[in-house]
Amino acid sequence: MSRPLSIAFLSHMASQTAPTGAERSLALLACGLRRRGHRVGVVAPGRWALEASLRASDVALEIIPSRACWMTYYEPRPWPVALLKWARCAWPRGSTGRVRRFLESWKPDVVHVNCLPHLVGAAAAADSGRPVVWHLREILPAGRRRRWLAGRVRRDATLVVAVSEAVGRWVRDEGLGPRLRVVPNGVDLSSAPRDGAAARRALGIPDDGVLVGLFGQLLPHKGALEFVEAARRALATQPTLRFVLAGGGPEAFRRRVESAIAATGQVQRFHLLEPRPSGEPLIAATDVVCLATITPDPLPRAVMEAMAASKPVAAFASGGTVEMVRPGETGLLVPPGDVEALGRAFVRLAGDPGLRREMGRSGVQRAREQFSMERHLDRMEALFRSVAG
Repeated sequence: MSRPLSIAFLSHMASQTAPTGAERSLALLACGLRRRGHRVGVVAPGRWALEASLRASDVALEIIPSRACWMTYYEPRPWPVALLKWARCAWPRGSTGRVRRFLESWKPDVVHVNCLPHLVGAAAAADSGRPVVWHLREILPAGRRRRWLAGRVRRDATLVVAVSEAVGRWVRDEGLGPRLRVVPNGVDLSSAPRDGAAARRALGIPDDGVLVGLFGQLLPHKGALEFVEAARRALATQPTLRFVLAGGGPEAFRRRVESAIAATGQVQRFHLLEPRPSGEPLIAATDVVCLATITPDPLPRAVMEAMAASKPVAAFASGGTVEMVRPGETGLLVPPGDVEALGRAFVRLAGDPGLRREMGRSGVQRAREQFSMERHLDRMEALFRSVAG
């Protein structure tokens, strides 16, 4: 029998209310490997909504404040914003030394760095002389910024893991192909399906009409405004539809979403909820899950969790989404940014319960074959062993 590994996970974020998909993916991986008998510790930059689940799985948690390098956005930024981000990224970080001292005391066989913005963690791990597996969950356009970040990956990473081929393409384009492995995230398929009607009641949503949900961060690039516009168009044909949005984000943008909902003239058909620590109750309540991200989404966890919960998906066809959804079989894909086509997808799914059920069954089967948590753990465990020696 192979000996247990000692693995240190470095998280670039510690959301206190609604953890991102990247954070949840790290926690699932850490807890899964701990259940397999490995010694697992996680370093987070602050108090975390996922603390309880980590500690319940006997995963050690260390809090070391650090600052992520937020230069990993896809769409262009105004030059003053970009300049400020560069300045923050270049500012000296005392946290690098604190993370390095933790690694020296923990003595892991391998260090896992979660997401591209965690330059602090990657540098500290590389300085400690231990193998570094850098898990990339971002898609970047070509240019000087991408080349610079790729240079940091080239300097500090022993192995690069991309969550999708969409992520892997830019990594290969930057000459990092020999270090690259593509490993999709995993989703838990063991829990019994939730009662959708009970989930709706718990959220305070009436049980009439087909419910379409958009879950994730309330940020402009996540497509909340596009979702509302597609919903407005769909309601003109299918007035019994309902729509739910939930997620954390800047208050100013939340007000923009509220204004867009008010402008539809059908506020009663929309439900804008506060962020939740888990998306499971939200997905259980819906009949259709939407992914309206207007920039390429690397491998959206909402889509994966929807398939695991037997829910069809309506989404823009970009990024890793096209690697997950089989059009006409597990969901409907429309051209990126085409809100009229997205609205038509809502109408089609709302009007065909049999199609929704069939897509739900196909989605579960695809999740079981391609995205099961056990498959993900097997592949990541093998990669950790390959570099730990």
